[in-house]
Amino acid sequence: MTHSADKGIDQLDRARLLQLYEDDTETLISTIEMFLDEVVPAFQVLESRIESQDWTGVCGMTHQLRPWLGMVGLTRLEQQLETIEHLAKEKPDYEMIQNTYRNFTANLEHMQPVLKTELQQLTQ
Repeated sequence: MTHSADKGIDQLDRARLLQLYEDDTETLISTIEMFLDEVVPAFQVLESRIESQDWTGVCGMTHQLRPWLGMVGLTRLEQQLETIEHLAKEKPDYEMIQNTYRNFTANLEHMQPVLKTELQQLTQ
């Protein structure tokens, strides 16, 4: 089930990608590969920090991971992660953060095939 705030979540931010990479397809390819192979697994660590209510750790990790989302054109997810960071910093409410994170991870899982398809198209 998608929320109204998630409309358009299945689209890459092409304007952002063009701004970052212009004609540098090789760098975009390596960034997407690194994101899928190395960054996506780090979200499991973030989840465990949320579970243990390590709000300092949550803030640090979200701050590190957030730019990666923008670098692969997932700006809506970048905004969602920023919300999680803000909540963990300003008002650590476990249930609210956990629910926001669940929505974020569902959207992240939904976008991984989109990124993989983009990668296939770029490498042809």
